[in-house]
Amino acid sequence: MLNVKNIHLIGIGGAGMTSLANILVEAGYQVSGSDIKSFSKSKELENKGVKIYIGHSPSNMNNADLVVFSSAIPESNVEMIEARKRGIPLFHRMDMIILMFREKNIIGISGTHGKTTTTAMISKMLVDNKIDASFYIGGESEDIPFGSHFGKDKYLVLETDEHDLSFLKIIPYIPVVLNVDRDHLSIDGPYKGDFSLLKDAFKKFIESSSSHKVILCLDDDFLKEYSKTTKTEVLSFSLKDKNATLLAKNIEINGLKTSCDIFLNGKNIGRLELKIPGEKNILNAMASFLVGYQLNLQPEEILFSLSKFKGTKRRFEILYNEKFTVIDDHADHPTEIEVTLKTVKEVFKDRRIILVLEPHRYSRVALLFKEYAESIKEADIIFLLPLDPADEREIAGINTGKIYIETKRFYPDKKIYYLESENVIKNLVNLIKKDDVIIFMGPGRIKNLAKEFLGEIK
Repeated sequence: MLNVKNIHLIGIGGAGMTSLANILVEAGYQVSGSDIKSFSKSKELENKGVKIYIGHSPSNMNNADLVVFSSAIPESNVEMIEARKRGIPLFHRMDMIILMFREKNIIGISGTHGKTTTTAMISKMLVDNKIDASFYIGGESEDIPFGSHFGKDKYLVLETDEHDLSFLKIIPYIPVVLNVDRDHLSIDGPYKGDFSLLKDAFKKFIESSSSHKVILCLDDDFLKEYSKTTKTEVLSFSLKDKNATLLAKNIEINGLKTSCDIFLNGKNIGRLELKIPGEKNILNAMASFLVGYQLNLQPEEILFSLSKFKGTKRRFEILYNEKFTVIDDHADHPTEIEVTLKTVKEVFKDRRIILVLEPHRYSRVALLFKEYAESIKEADIIFLLPLDPADEREIAGINTGKIYIETKRFYPDKKIYYLESENVIKNLVNLIKKDDVIIFMGPGRIKNLAKEFLGEIK
């Protein structure tokens, strides 16, 4: 525990900061926080005793002994300036988590895709099996509403972040690496546009394992090759590599449910059944299984918990499924977009798919605009929104138009629109038919658009 009483969070409305606020309250601290606008969890946090200010002001921090900020908060923020002026200790969100849990055994979940779902799966599995671990998830889970918990056991299940190298600040007891894809390669960022530097960072993360064990996916080309050279003991999972520690066979997708046979060290140990769709979630569940197995849970206990997992918010989240279907999804990388659309095609066979996509980050679009165009082939009608820059500086000539031009070139016969969000809703209202599947994709400003659309329809 930290020798302070009052902790103030700048940007408390962000998913990661909301989760942190919950942990701090459970740990016994007095918590306050500020954000530029109200947010979905504000009332629930206030009910837990958190003082929330809408708008940033130096007066918000009158009682603060320590201040925490997220990556989205600029140095020019008035509360950041005031904290420095008063000499109040300032911590980045991830540094605060590391400081709080420095004596815990950290199960660090990493990778370009699937971290949130996998962290939520593991956290639920430990709760179901009476292990009072702490956990910190980068999103909301159906099973764990705040995405966090301050536990008394020796474990912390932590969704890490590779984009700013903060995952290298921890010493993981068991590092889990789901995949390593071309992302976060901004010239201004830590990887300087060089994919090999990102791979090197993951190698350091793997080799820092305090248990000298790592959980890796052998369906990722880089991880498969690296598994042959690392001196760390590899516990692997795969949908196709027969040499994997954990292998999936006989995969079936039945509507929104997915199942497969699981083989541990070559022995069939049962059927994995999930309430969420897609092969990607089988991989997430297999990584979770290996974590549980390393913590001495029995296979049947793990499989039972995974069978009850309800999913995470904005990961193939079905908001409406009557006359037509509306799905809300976080996907921001072409690989995720392609896999998610394939899953839509498998689940909702022979139905028209309408994609509303908000590209995210200048650096990602600059590097992958052709891959964006290729990834959306399964959609029948495509609405492209203006790019959400997140916290990045503008790159000249980079915008959604780059994707639009490539998409028209790849698929000249598809209906493709490039519109502002309000115009998308108007067009959708007039366009949709019975049995259509409308999927909203992106991690940024689009996250409220699906609900706005449903409100307009109703």
